Amino acid sequence: MKKVRLGLIGMGMIGKLHAETMSKMKDLEFVAASDVDAKHKKTAEGLGTKYYQSYEDMISKEKMDGLVIAVPNELHLPVGATCAKKGLHLLMEKPIAADLESADRLIQAAQENKVHLMVGHHRRHNPFIEELRNIVRGGKIGKLVGVTVLWSLYKPRDYFQGQFAWRAQPGGGPIRINLIHEIDNIRYICGDITRLYAEVSNETRKFPVEDTVSISLRLAGGAVGNIFLTDTAPGNIGYEANAGENLFFYQSPGTCYYYYGTEGVITFPGMRKSFYRDPAKAGWQFPLSEDGIKVDREDPYTRQIRNFCGVILGTESPKIDGVDARKTLEVTLAIQKSGEIGQPIHFA
Repeated sequence: MKKVRLGLIGMGMIGKLHAETMSKMKDLEFVAASDVDAKHKKTAEGLGTKYYQSYEDMISKEKMDGLVIAVPNELHLPVGATCAKKGLHLLMEKPIAADLESADRLIQAAQENKVHLMVGHHRRHNPFIEELRNIVRGGKIGKLVGVTVLWSLYKPRDYFQGQFAWRAQPGGGPIRINLIHEIDNIRYICGDITRLYAEVSNETRKFPVEDTVSISLRLAGGAVGNIFLTDTAPGNIGYEANAGENLFFYQSPGTCYYYYGTEGVITFPGMRKSFYRDPAKAGWQFPLSEDGIKVDREDPYTRQIRNFCGVILGTESPKIDGVDARKTLEVTLAIQKSGEIGQPIHFA
């Protein structure tokens, strides 16, 4: 089978991770990488690929099938549209764009140039999340009643300093940076969100941007949900700390997701199902049984790139395309709006 030829634009923290991932994969050719900061030249060459300071030079000189794009959010549209015009398929890092209008224009650019637009909500490629989706959508805990998501991880002072000072400003808070992952997971596992109400606070750090959020959700199937997120309280509860996916974060056992059904409750990432084994003895006066669900670990970033290659070759469908990713962005932005106006937001 033909090897897909891929390039990379942007070699920051997530871009470097993509570069390292592609450099290890034998079923593709990692042709070249670009970043405006020349300090990344050494990294690119160390990974066995060409380096360009200008992505325009790279896409004009190199023969490639697709690009992984990991640039700042406000550049997603101009960079993505330029590459689409060259007939290059796109794997755009999340979020799809900085705002809904830009997302619409990027989707249109991909459609007009007949290229695929896939978006890097990489957690959809985690086998644990896939199995959680199968359990919930497959009725293995009965009819879904509700979901609880917890996220309490403390961001140290230097997270907001120097070149990262933008994180203390509107648009740089945990809603857009962290919560968007949780929204996408809920949508992928359960289905669309139809209504939300958010309480948003910056009382602890007093930054212009939020540090704590509490959200109530209604889902399309009638279930309800709640999310609590803060980046200002000592804690080790959250996907990054509990899922074992990224060793940058201190890893500790914990439960960050609860999915409640009429016939059982499943927790994540422990993948433990609580239920009544004898339906004739169901009720709070009887003990619960518990079963573990075995899931084999695989690197979601590798699986994401492999899916992108399959999409380019026409052998696979994208786990999340531009239209789907736009819905995740819409819900995420609505959380901020709800907090500002003190009113629930409804979705068609």
